[in-house]
Amino acid sequence: MDFNLSDDQVALRDAVRRSAANSDQGLPSILDSSSAKSFANHVARCVTGKAVNLMGGYGYSARNPMERRMHDAWGWGIAGRAIDLQQVNIASTMIGQRFDQRR
Repeated sequence: MDFNLSDDQVALRDAVRRSAANSDQGLPSILDSSSAKSFANHVARCVTGKAVNLMGGYGYSARNPMERRMHDAWGWGIAGRAIDLQQVNIASTMIGQRFDQRR
């Protein structure tokens, strides 16, 4: 997975600002907020994975705080199917049809 922190950081900041600007105007956009949440989780996973790899074997040690951060980054996306639900929200908004997420 190729990852360029500066480009993704700019894209993430723009997505969050766009989502916040729409909510301030009374126009909550499911597409903007779900895209920002999904992308933020992707960035968190990439950054912590790269940091742990950079530290080598010590990065995987339970005594290292970075190991906990990597577990948290992956856990946030897994807990409650957060990433899956955001992707369903994005797809349903793009095609204009809601999907039953309880099945």
